[in-house]
Amino acid sequence: MPFYKLKYNSKTLLIVSLSLTLTGIIFILAANYIGSAAIRLAMLALLVFLVLNIKMTYRYISNREKLNYAIAFCGSILGLIKPELTMMLIGIIILYFVLPPYINIIKSKNYSDIVSLVINGAGILFGFYCIINSKAALNTVIIIIGIILTISGCLLLYNTLTSK
Repeated sequence: MPFYKLKYNSKTLLIVSLSLTLTGIIFILAANYIGSAAIRLAMLALLVFLVLNIKMTYRYISNREKLNYAIAFCGSILGLIKPELTMMLIGIIILYFVLPPYINIIKSKNYSDIVSLVINGAGILFGFYCIINSKAALNTVIIIIGIILTISGCLLLYNTLTSK
């Protein structure tokens, strides 16, 4: 059992397990709304941090850093308006980090690290999926998080009920 070392009151564990399960079910059922709301909340937080950081350091930063702040500011505004574009950007970033090592492994014909090949291959597939169908990719990620929360809550509930 993954929760066998928990030393809390069984009533507390029961409440936590039911909360996890309920949160997971809500994530699964309302994936469309939760994903958009989460990205908008993250973009709003990014905007606040950017404005505060620019306000405090504007006199001391270089023109290149000012340009980076402007790009991040425009990107966060765009993310507030269309959250799906954030998943497209995440797909591009995933491809940027995963594709070169995968190509190097294939070029060198060194297939000894199978785990790296599988992870990079899955990253390439997920990156393309995020680029091609960003709205569905966002829903898929939220549903996967919901499934993980539901399973964790059910396992914790089972462990709580059988440990009495």
